[in-house]
Amino acid sequence: SDTRAPDRRRAVEDSLSHEHRRTRVLRLLEREGLDAVVAVGPDYATWLGGYHRYAAGTSATVVGAAGQFDLMVSVEEGALAEEGSDATRIYTFGDPGFGMVLDVMPWLADALSRLELVHRSTRIGIAGLTLSVLLGSVVTKAVPVDAQLGSLMTVKDRDEVEKIARSYGLCLEAQAAVARGVSEGASEVELFTSAHASAQLAAGEPVEFLADLLAGTASAKVSGPVAVAGHRRPAAGEPVLADILVRAAGYWADTCRTHVRGDNDELEVLHVELRSVLDASVDELRPGVRASTIFRTMESRIHDLFPDSVSLPHHGGHGLGLEPVASPNLSPRDDTMLEAGMVLAVEPGVYFPGRFGMRLENEYLVTPDGGIELHAALATLSEGADS
Repeated sequence: SDTRAPDRRRAVEDSLSHEHRRTRVLRLLEREGLDAVVAVGPDYATWLGGYHRYAAGTSATVVGAAGQFDLMVSVEEGALAEEGSDATRIYTFGDPGFGMVLDVMPWLADALSRLELVHRSTRIGIAGLTLSVLLGSVVTKAVPVDAQLGSLMTVKDRDEVEKIARSYGLCLEAQAAVARGVSEGASEVELFTSAHASAQLAAGEPVEFLADLLAGTASAKVSGPVAVAGHRRPAAGEPVLADILVRAAGYWADTCRTHVRGDNDELEVLHVELRSVLDASVDELRPGVRASTIFRTMESRIHDLFPDSVSLPHHGGHGLGLEPVASPNLSPRDDTMLEAGMVLAVEPGVYFPGRFGMRLENEYLVTPDGGIELHAALATLSEGADS
């Protein structure tokens, strides 16, 4: 048995014990003296309204200071939102039919302006510049709150962690498909296709998918758009860098593995050393540590281990959630301090131009005891509930 399990469980519980995101948004209204917040876009509908659809249309979430969380969607999605969201009320806009009007924003703005909550507001927070312009004549003062909402999004509630973990599992399904394909000598684009298919079949529904699948010397080119999957096939002993992102139920996850066709002693040693960099970096995922500090320490470790490689040419990791690459960004220019409850992908890499590259990436929950791998974090909570 793991003698650290109780401490780990406590760290995870503490990191997810913050106020729910809805409560934090209501506190934002109070702090800024806002009557309401109108946030446009399907990500806000997912985050605040619990509503997500593949290829969802334009929508708006309306939050009132009294605690209302209303959702406005197209008339085509009204019944779906009634069944699939936890919004206080569902409103619809527009006329029936798909693609009849390409710019639906005027319709949405008009429908929102007719809502009593919006109409009677004198100071309203707006997320979405276009809507701010359209609603400018409706309220006395429109206040942009994109940055404030974005900051609140960085700290995850348990249900969000569970959704990211589900997408993380789908990423790992895709990685398993790549591993099988690499052993058979499949081309990059074949690996890309099988990875997407594997994740999608495991999900049982369409999923959004992004990936770098780069074989042989192309793996040293890091990622798209510099290099994208094509007809290259790994030769015996060559690596395939597979960086795979999947979004299901509105939340993204991100993984990277470097698979090898057959055996390569040099790459095996490299993998062990790069894993040590990953583990050391994960231990630094603690509240109060700056994102830029983690990057610089990671970069220094990589340079010490691999002095002949190029300097780390990409971020060392990033936040996850409603966007595939979100704040905070483990880069030299991001001085954001980490907070307990953030979820980050951590991805050290090493690259030798003209030869090969290698990158490793997993998902972690930020806790006072350092980063805890996402599936392990949720497992400790389940074990605690069962004991």
